[in-house]
Amino acid sequence: MKYNKSFAALVAASLVRGSLAQTWCGKNYMSNQTVVPPGGQFLLPTQSVEPLLSFRCAPVFRPYLQEDASSAAFIVDTPIVYDWIAGAEPILLPSTSGSSANTSLGSISVTINVGSVKTTANVPLNATGFQIPVDISKLQAQKAAYNVSCSATYTSSASSKAQQFQTRASLLYLPNTNASVTKTDLRTGALWVKPPNGTGAFAPFIPQGFYINFDEYLATNLTMITQLKEDGFNTIHPIPPYTNLTVFEEVVNKTISTGMYIVYDMRSDYQNLTAVSQQVKSYASIPNLLNWETAHEPDGNSDPLGAAQSTYDLIYELDGYHPVSIVLNCEDYNFSPYVKGADIVIEDAYPIGINATYSRVWDTVCTPDFGHCGCDNCKGSMYDIRSRIQTYKDRLNILGFDRTKSVWTTPQAFGSGAYWNTTPTGEQWAAMGFTSFTHGAVGSKSYQYPTTTGNVTTIEGTATNLTVLITDILQPFIVGSNVTHTTYDHLGVDAGLWYNGTAYLLLVANLVDAILYVPWSDVGLGAITNTTTQVERILSVSQNTNNTGLNFLPGGIGIYIATPPSK
Repeated sequence: MKYNKSFAALVAASLVRGSLAQTWCGKNYMSNQTVVPPGGQFLLPTQSVEPLLSFRCAPVFRPYLQEDASSAAFIVDTPIVYDWIAGAEPILLPSTSGSSANTSLGSISVTINVGSVKTTANVPLNATGFQIPVDISKLQAQKAAYNVSCSATYTSSASSKAQQFQTRASLLYLPNTNASVTKTDLRTGALWVKPPNGTGAFAPFIPQGFYINFDEYLATNLTMITQLKEDGFNTIHPIPPYTNLTVFEEVVNKTISTGMYIVYDMRSDYQNLTAVSQQVKSYASIPNLLNWETAHEPDGNSDPLGAAQSTYDLIYELDGYHPVSIVLNCEDYNFSPYVKGADIVIEDAYPIGINATYSRVWDTVCTPDFGHCGCDNCKGSMYDIRSRIQTYKDRLNILGFDRTKSVWTTPQAFGSGAYWNTTPTGEQWAAMGFTSFTHGAVGSKSYQYPTTTGNVTTIEGTATNLTVLITDILQPFIVGSNVTHTTYDHLGVDAGLWYNGTAYLLLVANLVDAILYVPWSDVGLGAITNTTTQVERILSVSQNTNNTGLNFLPGGIGIYIATPPSK
């Protein structure tokens, strides 16, 4: 569909209508209101002078099915930390050891108890992602999750007594079903699904999709589904209300036949548990159902703090075969209570084209304590996306949810109205996705379709070339359970480096308005000696390489596969 400014203004206006609560992110924003600090800020952990053990365990997959019982496993983390994050406990280490000297730390004996099943294994201390096979076939598959007790014993020369540690987890072990199932790989946060028609094997994938208004577009134009599929997208998110259920069924059938996954959105009535129950019972069997989405920007609207969790608990009582997502809009407002109601936490910061300090909509200033400028506490740059993703990831780790909750991104695909004086270019839209993946996002749903279309400078023009590369090149690295991942920042160039044991994936985005040069060594590839034979360019825009590094124009992006000689 052709994108035009009247449509852009309509999208922007709808976002303004969505922010007509008395406050936004807990802040007053109208000219007749006074400044009242919003509160609700996330509390960072205090530091510890002495080492702490952050002992955590979780099943590798959620859920496990009966057919998976004999191959089930748990993942155990035993990092030494110096912050009082959730569950951290003091540990006495040998006096000659340090947190980076794993060989001198020894191992820790870990016992996993779930129901009648007990498994013990030695796990290296200061390890991340250690897997322990646990055969759960003796357990009864059931809707209710099993409580799991994980205990650890550590003996070292620093203490005459064995040191004991304890943590808890949850195992969701469900009966086999002919209906749809979406698993989450808790090693990576990635989803595993069968093909959209419900037949075939489970495989990991990265959702790439668009929000699209049901009543305004999908209900009258099913060809949009075909167009999104042709653009390389694999997921569609209809925005409710779904007023015509007959047409909604046609939409579902069209997505199945086209080969796309669908997200079912209950934002309009997620606080009505009777309505939630009816919808879950009606649509849980959709063969291409990816996940449920409940609270949309509850932090912006100051929804009741426990509402999302109440809905989450009900959905798991009724279903359990599909994860639950929520969308958070605020940079820092009641993050902790809201994320309890989700498996997937989606950020939707929209920084492109805003005035970060003055609201053109409300004719007021924007500060950390007052105002609404379209992107909460943003600076109006790509760094806002990077910061939001990384901050959410860090907070989940602090809360002890680093394994059990993942982060997705919502690239901005609109503008030219309300708070936003421009629409992102295709290059900017891609850069938002790149920095999101670099900092840990494992899913992407842009807001919203239709968007700019035409040549490669537009969002849809860019997507036709990029989505297939994300599927074919990026996805195997991002969802790989044995892949290492490191991030770099050089003068404003954001870089993600993945290594699968054979090759490196390098994802780069220049987030600043400057011409920059980055040596290979500053993105973890100092061993490169010959770019012709050791570096394969997959994609680059406003960016190229030479034998010593990478060159960037403002906003430049690139994807590379590197195979430097072994050190």
